[in-house]
Amino acid sequence: MKAEHKLDSLVRAAWLYYVSGKNQSEIAVILGVSRPAVQRMIASANEEGIISIDIKHPVAICLEYEKMLQEKFNLSLCRIVPYEKNSGSDHKTLVSYGASQVISQYIKQDEPLTIGLGSGLTLKLSINNLENINKSQHQCIALISQMNSDGLCNYYDDVPMLFADKIKAGYYQLPAPLYSTNEQSHKVWCSTDLYQQMALKASNADVIFIGIGSIGESSPIVSNGFINDKESQALQKKGAVGELLGRFFDHQGQVIKHPINTRVTSHDLRQSNKAAIIGIASGWEKQTAILASLRGKWINGLITDEQTARWLLTQ
Repeated sequence: MKAEHKLDSLVRAAWLYYVSGKNQSEIAVILGVSRPAVQRMIASANEEGIISIDIKHPVAICLEYEKMLQEKFNLSLCRIVPYEKNSGSDHKTLVSYGASQVISQYIKQDEPLTIGLGSGLTLKLSINNLENINKSQHQCIALISQMNSDGLCNYYDDVPMLFADKIKAGYYQLPAPLYSTNEQSHKVWCSTDLYQQMALKASNADVIFIGIGSIGESSPIVSNGFINDKESQALQKKGAVGELLGRFFDHQGQVIKHPINTRVTSHDLRQSNKAAIIGIASGWEKQTAILASLRGKWINGLITDEQTARWLLTQ
């Protein structure tokens, strides 16, 4: 892990201890480290002069944003990553480091987990940041197909396979194209025994990590050929502002009434009753979609950047 991200963890420990009043055991659980590691982090924060009357670090304001966003949107988890224009890294890269820390906390658990994975560039970067580790007790289920209606797959949506390979987990795919050609074929694809088995596994996932997609000419779901420009424009005229696992929704997070939403085969997040559903997205172009996904209660966890967090709190 890069030095600045180690410092971020150190500041988080100090903030939780001195500001939130958490004890060292509670902090260890939150950060996914040992209690002795928390002791060392707090001691280092004092030694490095981070602790005074205030905690002097950009992460401190991000921690305040996390608390406010959790209260505003009733989130079980929120991680805000500081973003500075002159840092030399773009917001996706910075958010991916924060996301990889959260993902690591889950996969390091000894108890077997079923982990649902969507797609998205930031999610993919997050998984690339993970260390190779043998956690074969876990299993990974793809929540969205990487195959179009012609059977063509693209590497953009190979996120679940990449993740499963990183941790040596069992890997399960949805056996259908992302969008069927019509409603009749959709019924055929989704009624097979294998699809039903995978759908049940997805519904019973313990934790889900997904990207939040925008809609427009430059959005991956268009540029990668899953929908065309005409369909994209029609969806936007209907009020679509974003998508989750290929399912399009409006400003309030309500599913758009459009034929394409009746042909999508990906997992419906509304069927996930027990999972922590963590959305990973950042940047001004995603802000409206992120807000809509929060309003619609599609996600109960969020990892994003400081500027987006500030914008969400003003809405």
